[in-house]
Amino acid sequence: MPRVVLHLSGSFRAEREGIPLEGLSRRAQGLLAYLGCQPAMRAERSALADLLWSDRGESQARASLRQELSVLRKALGDAVEANRQAVWLVPDHVEIRHGPGVFLQGFDLQSEGFEDWLRAQRQMRAAPLPAHAPVAAAPQGTRPTLAVLPFSEIGAPETDMFAEGIVEEITGALSRSRDFNVIARQSTFALRDAPLSVPDIAERLGADYLLEGSVRRSGDRVRISVQLVSGGDGHTRWAERFDDRLDDLFDLQDRIAAHVAGQLSPNLRAAEILRARRQPPEVRSSYDLVLTSMPHFWVHDPEENRRALALLDRAVEKDPESGHAHAMKAWCHAHECCYLWTLKPDTARAAARAAFDRALPRAGDNSATMTALSAVAALALRDFSSSEDLAVRAVELDPNNAWAFLRLGWVEVYLGRHESSLGYFDRAQELSPLDPFLFNIDFGRSAAVRAMGRYDEAVALIERGLRAAPKAHWAYRMLFGTLWLKGDRDRAIEAGRKWLAAHPGLSTETLLEGLPSWHHDPDYLKVLTDFAKIIPPEPSGGT
Repeated sequence: MPRVVLHLSGSFRAEREGIPLEGLSRRAQGLLAYLGCQPAMRAERSALADLLWSDRGESQARASLRQELSVLRKALGDAVEANRQAVWLVPDHVEIRHGPGVFLQGFDLQSEGFEDWLRAQRQMRAAPLPAHAPVAAAPQGTRPTLAVLPFSEIGAPETDMFAEGIVEEITGALSRSRDFNVIARQSTFALRDAPLSVPDIAERLGADYLLEGSVRRSGDRVRISVQLVSGGDGHTRWAERFDDRLDDLFDLQDRIAAHVAGQLSPNLRAAEILRARRQPPEVRSSYDLVLTSMPHFWVHDPEENRRALALLDRAVEKDPESGHAHAMKAWCHAHECCYLWTLKPDTARAAARAAFDRALPRAGDNSATMTALSAVAALALRDFSSSEDLAVRAVELDPNNAWAFLRLGWVEVYLGRHESSLGYFDRAQELSPLDPFLFNIDFGRSAAVRAMGRYDEAVALIERGLRAAPKAHWAYRMLFGTLWLKGDRDRAIEAGRKWLAAHPGLSTETLLEGLPSWHHDPDYLKVLTDFAKIIPPEPSGGT
């Protein structure tokens, strides 16, 4: 039973345990309303600060957000959570209710960013939903279809083509992804002035999702606002705003297109996962099964990984020719091997190799599949040259694939190119700042800076990654080895005990059999292989 209920139709109301919550500031109410409309009810801190305090500098806006969150935690308890990157509402504790009436009726907030978002929400929800229009869903076994609609341009003459150029670049960038189909720009422009609702436009175009946007210019500054909308019900699945400068026109269009494409893909994936989960298990397609495996896969926990593998086994049974299903299955087996979730890593490596060999000839030009195969080549097959080639190919196919840059960063670490690896990790985070693999980006950065002797920074990165992924107990081996090299023996032993507690029966032989080749950082490898000598047994209880 949700503890907190947010009413977003009509006047804003919030209840906790059935009792109205009084005393919330206008910005706190706006923050809750915005989170309630986001995928997974989660948003980046910087986006919230800019949304609610558009008139303030970045540091002042972030400080105001911290203060507002402190008040909200007291009012909502564990229904709201945050880390250094994001803020979210806990789905098990929060219910969002929509009904008849204007969205946030009478709500006003003196912040340009919030006003833009609120106006777009009201316009979208005001469009009538025809009684005959079914809720759009991707056909079974197929990728979803996306249409990029013409952007509105505020304060520009009708002859201005700047917004059209932005839409053309975004459409081109998105078309390089194989996670979804993109409708040709000519078709969307044909409906530019048609007085149609969102569901009607989606039905006309055969689209599951629509990308809408607006462009606003002031002097040498430009603001692009975009939102991903579900074609069937018109609900916003993701919204973001990008600020830039009007320097070189083509460079600006390229930058905006890359930002939108990089951040849209994981948000569309999140929407598709929710859709797939609503399908009865017995009718899920291979595509649906791969989608529903993802939240288990990226937790980095052995039990969750086994759940992902079970779903992927069903996916390849449904479609033996799905290269991506085989590749993701191989990646899960590679995790078993390198994270030592089995005392027989050679068996996991063989399973990863078998799935890899099935996936490779079926990969085609799918960037996501190439990315998965790059991970397998490094983590299980110890073939860093092939891993690099596959990751480079993934980026060539889709330059906005954040996970491809993540894998490039890791392979650079394995090859001893530590400085250049940091650039790839930064690019991965820039493309997808709320990615579920952010913790692995931090772990990769840590491995790079540790090999460069920057131990304090390496420890801080591991600890941040563990806060974001508390089930990734394998990473305590990173913390153990890094603290030992730093000279912090007591904390190293504490971390080492946590690592071994998650790996009962671990031997040096099993460790060496499971790890990727670690020749680039021999001091770290020496600490790990000496774990039995370094980490004393837990003190026994008693008197």
